Amino acid sequence: MSKEEMNSAIEKFLNDGGEVTQLMYADKKDVKKAQQAAYHLDKQYGSEKSKDVVERARTREDSMIFSRDERWKK
Repeated sequence: MSKEEMNSAIEKFLNDGGEVTQLMYADKKDVKKAQQAAYHLDKQYGSEKSKDVVERARTREDSMIFSRDERWKK
């Protein structure tokens, strides 16, 4: 894909309502937290402990004023 094609694809994406967000660096703590969340999401149907962890995370997220996506935007 040429630079011109990429720029036109980006322009089309933005014109169709797309939004560009800034990516943030994930340190070891962020990676470990994401791995644990993915593990519990995968195991939630067979493990009561994982089900509780997922439910607590969902409750905590619902109580936040801004969504996770809005908090990560700059």
